[in-house]
Amino acid sequence: MVPNLKAEALRYGNLAQLCYDAFDGKSYSKNYGTCYHSKRDLFNKMGMSESGYQVTKYVYANTNLLNQVFGEKPKDQGVWLGFIAVCTDPNEIRRLGRRDIVIAWRGTQTAEEWIEDLRDILVPTRLSYRCKRTGKNQEHHFADGVLIERGFLSCYTSTVRHRQGAAGATVNTSTRDLVVSEIERLIQVYEKEMDNLSITFTGQSLGAALATLSAYDIKQMLCTKHNFHQIPVTVFAFASPRVGNLAFAKRVEEIGVKVLRFVNKRDVVPKVPGVCMNENVGCLSKLLHWLPWTYFHVGFELPLHNNSPFIQHTHNLAYFHNLELYLHLLDGYVGSKQPFSWSGRDHALVNKSCDLLREKYEIPPKWWQEQNKGLVKGPDGKWTQPSEEE
Repeated sequence: MVPNLKAEALRYGNLAQLCYDAFDGKSYSKNYGTCYHSKRDLFNKMGMSESGYQVTKYVYANTNLLNQVFGEKPKDQGVWLGFIAVCTDPNEIRRLGRRDIVIAWRGTQTAEEWIEDLRDILVPTRLSYRCKRTGKNQEHHFADGVLIERGFLSCYTSTVRHRQGAAGATVNTSTRDLVVSEIERLIQVYEKEMDNLSITFTGQSLGAALATLSAYDIKQMLCTKHNFHQIPVTVFAFASPRVGNLAFAKRVEEIGVKVLRFVNKRDVVPKVPGVCMNENVGCLSKLLHWLPWTYFHVGFELPLHNNSPFIQHTHNLAYFHNLELYLHLLDGYVGSKQPFSWSGRDHALVNKSCDLLREKYEIPPKWWQEQNKGLVKGPDGKWTQPSEEE
């Protein structure tokens, strides 16, 4: 693997991991479903102050389907699913050769999000785009027969209450509208740099599916606008499930979205949905591509093998889906038939939320936790949970 490409993939993978680390998923927390930190402080508080990016928008989605069954707290504003950021550091822009806009999506973490993942019937996608000339929303049918997994599409188009403006007024809008409007705004801000703009999506699991879907959507939007179509759109997808059908996979390729999928060969998530009818079945799947359960992966797959000497044997299938394990295996990846070659990424990160490192490395399992579980000692000597940061 080209070292520069691997370094970039690891960099975007770290942004996807940040979405897990910064998410308050504790059901007892009054800030449940939010990010621990404000947009202004996110990178600094998470130890990524030298990333060169500035967060411009938080992304929320409404996945609150079965809160009464699972005991989850209902949140009208949805749960925090990631962020949109733009590269503002001159040195980083010079290194990249472009000004990059990144959209990082968090993977499945709440019970409702797992339910979304399991709604594995393909449905038509009808996404409209605002015409610059008329100012009206128009539905564009770029490719007949494009179908998307119902749960992913539902999450992406879900309605949330969004705080707008300094006055703090709230309006109902969709997750998709939040993403599209912010991308349009950033493109207008940096319109003079149009030839040196890029848009990159990243995520793991559900986040990878949403990254692929939103990249497809944004590229379609760019194709409707004069001089926007040349902006490159790329996806770094980790442990992505299948997102759509054959027509979707073809359309993603036709419009020029570059998708690089990293797959742990022992991870079951990339094998679903479409266990029985998928791209590996051959001619039969292409013949029956119109069925609502015939799925096809998109882009290029890079398989990762569990050949790291740092990792102990385990039968816990959930561990093979862990993003930190993915990044560790990618760090040591040289080629499909080459042995693991450690490049220096801290191996202690593997045990952040699992127990995979060999005992001789003396790294405790599941060591990542918020200090004092988020409680702060006040001037009166009492421990309380602070309010959500703005």
